[in-house]
Amino acid sequence: MTDFRLLGPVEAVGDAGPLALGPPKQRALLAVLLLNGNETVARERIVDELWGDAPPRSAVQSLQVYVHGLRQALGADRIETLGTGYRLRVERGELDLDGFEQRFDSATRSLAAGRPAEAADDLRAALRLFRGSPLADLAREPVAEVERPQLDERRLRAVELLNDAELAQGHHERLVPELERQIADDPYRERLRRQHVLALYRCGRQKEALDAYRSAREVLVEELGIDPGPELQELERQILRQDPALAAPEAPAPGRIDLPTPPTPLIGRLLEIGAVTALLRRDEIRLLTLTGPGGTGKTRLALAAAEELGPELRDGATFVDLAHVREEELVAPTIAHALGVMEGASAEEAVAAHLADRSLLLLLDNLEQLGAGTTVIARLLAAAPRLLVLATSRSPLRIEAEHEYPVSPLALPHDAGGSHFEELAANDAVRLFAARALAVDPAFELDDGNIVAVADVCRRLDGLPLAIELAAARSKLLPPEALNGRLERRLALLTGGARDRPARQQTLRATLEWSHDLLDREERTLFARLAVFEGGWTLDAAEAVCGDPDVDVVDALSALVDNSLVRRLDRGAEHRFTMLETINEFAAEALDARGEQAAIGGRHAEYVLGLAVDASPRLLQGDAATIGRFDDEYDNLRTALAWFAAAGDVDSEVRVLDATWNFLTIRGHLSECRRLLEGAVERSAGARPETRALARIHCGACAFRQGDLVAARARTEEALGLFRDLDDSNEIGRCIGTLGNIAVGEGDLDRAVMLYEEAAVLAEEAGNKSRLAQILANLGSIAGQRDDAETSARYAERAVGIHRENGERDGLAVALHNLGRAQLSLGHLTEARASLVESLELARELGYREVTAYGLSGLAELALLEQENERAAELLGAAENLFREIGAAVELGEAEVQRRMLSELYDVLGEERTDELRVRGAAKEPAELLAA
Repeated sequence: MTDFRLLGPVEAVGDAGPLALGPPKQRALLAVLLLNGNETVARERIVDELWGDAPPRSAVQSLQVYVHGLRQALGADRIETLGTGYRLRVERGELDLDGFEQRFDSATRSLAAGRPAEAADDLRAALRLFRGSPLADLAREPVAEVERPQLDERRLRAVELLNDAELAQGHHERLVPELERQIADDPYRERLRRQHVLALYRCGRQKEALDAYRSAREVLVEELGIDPGPELQELERQILRQDPALAAPEAPAPGRIDLPTPPTPLIGRLLEIGAVTALLRRDEIRLLTLTGPGGTGKTRLALAAAEELGPELRDGATFVDLAHVREEELVAPTIAHALGVMEGASAEEAVAAHLADRSLLLLLDNLEQLGAGTTVIARLLAAAPRLLVLATSRSPLRIEAEHEYPVSPLALPHDAGGSHFEELAANDAVRLFAARALAVDPAFELDDGNIVAVADVCRRLDGLPLAIELAAARSKLLPPEALNGRLERRLALLTGGARDRPARQQTLRATLEWSHDLLDREERTLFARLAVFEGGWTLDAAEAVCGDPDVDVVDALSALVDNSLVRRLDRGAEHRFTMLETINEFAAEALDARGEQAAIGGRHAEYVLGLAVDASPRLLQGDAATIGRFDDEYDNLRTALAWFAAAGDVDSEVRVLDATWNFLTIRGHLSECRRLLEGAVERSAGARPETRALARIHCGACAFRQGDLVAARARTEEALGLFRDLDDSNEIGRCIGTLGNIAVGEGDLDRAVMLYEEAAVLAEEAGNKSRLAQILANLGSIAGQRDDAETSARYAERAVGIHRENGERDGLAVALHNLGRAQLSLGHLTEARASLVESLELARELGYREVTAYGLSGLAELALLEQENERAAELLGAAENLFREIGAAVELGEAEVQRRMLSELYDVLGEERTDELRVRGAAKEPAELLAA
């Protein structure tokens, strides 16, 4: 099915969203074919409607092109060629204009049969299909001049019929101002004038009614030269004799809004209320289920939406609490009781008869425990065509008419360290905490001293309204700072909710137990086992770690998602899944109770090890997708490393670190990486020699990057000795190359060259082109420090060529940077810009923060050479800040360049202005600076 829309901009919306309909003439062709849907339209007529009286010579050829374009957009079988004409096949219900006409005809029949309320419902629905002026995007096309007046006339007929339906219901008072607005837009329509006069008379405003008649007569006579029609003249006579036939009908009683009043005001959720009410106003949505984990505030949101929508419905809104109902047989009696319906022989039949002709919103609260017992809702919707149902459930009802609206926790406050008081105080989660804390402690006040702790509490509670309210209720006993410190065990702390809440909502644990108890055995097993994951998982990961012959992971995971205990994260081609931290804590307790922590934790660690080893070659190449995958898996990586460390399995621990080394360094996780490696070195006495050597070489490289040259040399020389014992020439070459890096850091360039040249020979013997390219890049860097820019450029060009040949993007980023700096020294500024920008773009794509920092410094040098001094100062500030953020030491040569740039900027701009610009640059994202 496709939704075709003409009553506004011309649109076609398929299952995947709006279709690209091409240029105005092509959309105009679609409009012509839709207005004559399922009929053959002659080519000559189409040409007339598309080009008017003066079509171009190429009109027929252009028409064929437009037909071809529409077939590509809509499907080749949509448009048939019949002779020299075309026919567009339109199914029932696809065109908004057809829907409008069906509702208009239904309203006409209802009004004639004395059912004005039903007529008004249909007419409002019909008029909602107008999204502005018909064919709004074709205002300059001839088809709009021909067809829009007719479409506008249809809309006005519906407006007039709705006015009649309102008058027939006794709604004359609220109709008067609307009629005055309508007459201002269309002063010559007698039917509007007649309705206005009658509405004024029924309001007891006889003089104004007669004045309105005289005004209508003057407009018609003076501007159109015609007298009022016989119906309007007769209405004047009836008013003058106060004809009883004009008496207003008794207005129906307003719909009953039977909703409980929440004890506290709702905080936030304005966007969600608007979204829910907008969905329920759509004709095709009659059952909307609010889903989400316990504690997200589904009921409060539903009540707020029902309170807003209920007055728009003829028979209002009714709340039905089904939390204690577990058998399908009790659903209909519970609804009957809420509606005040006598049950008789069959409660369901009585409810269906009561609702049959009513326009009502039923708010059915807490349906998750019913499972398949909700089919009665489907039968009621079929029996009552104007019934709307708003349901709350932790899982979808799986009824054909159902539309689902997932209710997320409140938006989390931003990182408190970088946020202002006003920004944090405006966050809805923080506002909720403050309001509930004030309710239990009148002395509570948000201030600079506690707002960071409050924001941290809200973040650690995942923005769950129930959890935040329970935490805030502890404010009389614990200030926010102390409360934050006790949240390691949330479930034990978050108790003592209001006694008038349902029992399942008085503690967070009870809320989670309510959901957990509704799961079957396989679902409970999987739920507990998933607690071993940190930061999310894929379906493959869940099957590998948690699956066994007794657990169908696909079905069980689907059920956990449906029950809102697991959240799906849409990221590219592969879905990831995660739990809120509060739910994860409950799952971990369940896993411990099952006695499976050791077994499942071990399977998780082995899975991560396999994932890392398999990805290692792609990580070495700097494959952006693989690096991005490990961004997602970083917390699982940490968990696995901690597991191996606790188990004393240093070999596996170091295998993981070795396999993911390139990821860890590209992303700048230097401090954590070094800490892990130092721990592995300390525990490696009984490990294999290869393990001991790898831990030390990586540890030495980390220390070098952090500027700890003494530790770097010691660890690298230990590794070199171990690799010599193993006679591993490839790793010996790596150690010698790292010692060359350390020599550069120590300022001993001669020793560095000697070591690099030795490492280059070993790399060539081992066929390690990647390492050879790195060594060449380093030799080029030394040549640059010795002011030999030509040699530096030659080395860098060779390194760039090798990295391009090998497809190694991270190494290419480094080599291009070195080449750009050499080109700057040679005065080749255009070539330097190209090299530096390509390097930076690669580094940004990879998230290689250290190379990004060097690249920003390179662009600062370029800007200074081009006398863009203020831009140079911003770029320098950004580079300095990024080096600080990642904890990387700046190489001696680079440090000297930065000192020189800063001195020049101080001379040109002055210290105060330069420092101001450096601070401004530090606050900007690298992407923003690069774009400029």
